[in-house]
Amino acid sequence: MTAIDTYAKYLIRNSQIWGDQPAIRRKKFGIWQTYTWKDLYREAKLAGLGLLALGFKPEDKVAVIGDDEPEGLWAECGAQAIGGIVVALWSDSIAKEVAYIINHSEARFVFAEDQEQVDKLLEIQEQTPTVQKVIYWDPKGLRKYDDPILMSYDQLTKLGMEYDRSNPGIFEKKATARKDNDTAIICYTSGTTGSLPKGAVITHRSILKSAQTMQEFIEVDVGEDVFSTFAAASIFHHWFIGLSFMKGAIINMPEEPETIMHDYREISPRFMLLGPRQWQSLVSTTQIKVNDGGFLKKFTYDLFLKIGYRVMDLHHAGGHIPFYWKMLYKMGDLLVYRPLRDKLGLVKTKYPATGSAFLSPDFFKFYQAIGLNLIQCYGSTEAGFVSCHPQDDINIDSVGCIGSKVKARLSEDQEIMISGDGIFSCYFKDPEKTEEALKNGWFHTGDAGHIDKKSHIYYQDRVKNLEQLSNGFKYAPAYIEGKLQFSPYIMDAMVIGGKNRNYISAIIAMDFASIAKWAEREHISYTTFVGLSQRDEVAELIKEDIEKVNKTLPQETRIKKFVLLHKEFDPDDAELTRTRKLRRSYLQETYRDLIEAIYEGKTEMPVVADVRYRDGRTGQIKTDIKIRSVE
Repeated sequence: MTAIDTYAKYLIRNSQIWGDQPAIRRKKFGIWQTYTWKDLYREAKLAGLGLLALGFKPEDKVAVIGDDEPEGLWAECGAQAIGGIVVALWSDSIAKEVAYIINHSEARFVFAEDQEQVDKLLEIQEQTPTVQKVIYWDPKGLRKYDDPILMSYDQLTKLGMEYDRSNPGIFEKKATARKDNDTAIICYTSGTTGSLPKGAVITHRSILKSAQTMQEFIEVDVGEDVFSTFAAASIFHHWFIGLSFMKGAIINMPEEPETIMHDYREISPRFMLLGPRQWQSLVSTTQIKVNDGGFLKKFTYDLFLKIGYRVMDLHHAGGHIPFYWKMLYKMGDLLVYRPLRDKLGLVKTKYPATGSAFLSPDFFKFYQAIGLNLIQCYGSTEAGFVSCHPQDDINIDSVGCIGSKVKARLSEDQEIMISGDGIFSCYFKDPEKTEEALKNGWFHTGDAGHIDKKSHIYYQDRVKNLEQLSNGFKYAPAYIEGKLQFSPYIMDAMVIGGKNRNYISAIIAMDFASIAKWAEREHISYTTFVGLSQRDEVAELIKEDIEKVNKTLPQETRIKKFVLLHKEFDPDDAELTRTRKLRRSYLQETYRDLIEAIYEGKTEMPVVADVRYRDGRTGQIKTDIKIRSVE
């Protein structure tokens, strides 16, 4: 075999040297199921050979839609080994989005998780003429489906066995013939600008070079547990898999998206990669449980959390930490920090990491205060894996230190530009967008920031999102929004300002679960999300947290007004991307009347909202969204 430079070649190597050691654990029916490297290799081989039996041709596109499960990974590896190109879709994509990506990528085969995904594909069947087979791996509810386009995963593997008997050695021959500059995936961007998603063409070299850069900061070894919540549609998933394949780590997969937080606690992995939303959720859950735990628990928690913050401040300042502070911190570790890490399932976790979106420094401070060095990873579909925090140099104001094989520099308008083997090749079928983004080997990220002498990157916001008030003061909306989301009662927030306005306001989507528990504790009655969101008591609660954020901001860029939205921001309404980033331009247009009402000095704005009652009934309700002042 030539140089090991593709997933498939790593799979062959691992099956030979670590064959009987665990490669994947997946929780099913409450029990962790283990698959060895031999199992992984065999299943990928049968999936690939099954596709060949169905008429697969080199460079055919193979779409995969579903949660992160072993069958999806087998399909990815098998397809790539025989020369296929994987097109990964978000499992919560609506049928219209699925149809666009399948047609744009010209996918011939689709692997679908379950009945939900199959129903989407059958709904758009006439709109997606390139699709020849839909292969599903969870047969529940599909027994009576008789459409000839459908095939079960078991049927595919049987075809693979037959093909193997007739063509011995063909899988290994095709797998070892793959080259690092072959296209591995077409990864569709989330389209934060409101435009259609772009298909980024990414080679095996790009994935594995990014995984190597990740390896510079995150040390895992054979048989160590790793855990990630990033779906196959995310580029972080592919870097994560690449790192695991290189080092022989055990990939742990949750039973369901809803059980992620419970499942990883049973593993307490050495390396855990979660999105900002999950890390925010852990903080919110912790704060809620402490508040529900009685006076003594809350007093002890608050006291030692302040000590934790103080010790971390002294540590980052680089000065001497007095002996008595060290003793207080050890006492806090015994009484609060370690029990809390245990409850969170992070006792054995050395590399808790986040990426894909901005996470406020407040969250990093919290985790460091309880003894967890949460690290930030920075990269993108097009740029590859760029930077990460080294364990001995965690600067919470930066998004990490630039990898040794990554080149980064700034344009004249402070835009971060990236070059190296980890960047993408082009946008599929879009030479104009490719030319705009790739110039002389440098990818223009669209992110504004700066780089210090220690090679730390400081991310501010998207270049197009940096705003300036009419009084000339500049601000980064994402930075303020991240601080607001540190509140356990705020799910999402969009900061508003601009050149025609002289102060900042915010549209806030409350965290209904947290607010509902608080309302129950305070004996505040409500019937719907809409009604609860407009209660004065809730507004006062949110206002207190806004005032805390304002104290950390310059006087000129503090939030002066806010509204509590009658609903959550929703990806299905195109208000968020599938990675839960704000579609800012779309939101500003959608809530234009509300925004204008804020700056016209009005005190409320009438809306008509769809509601779902607890008994399952739906209807519409008219309400007035109240516009409130902070000062």
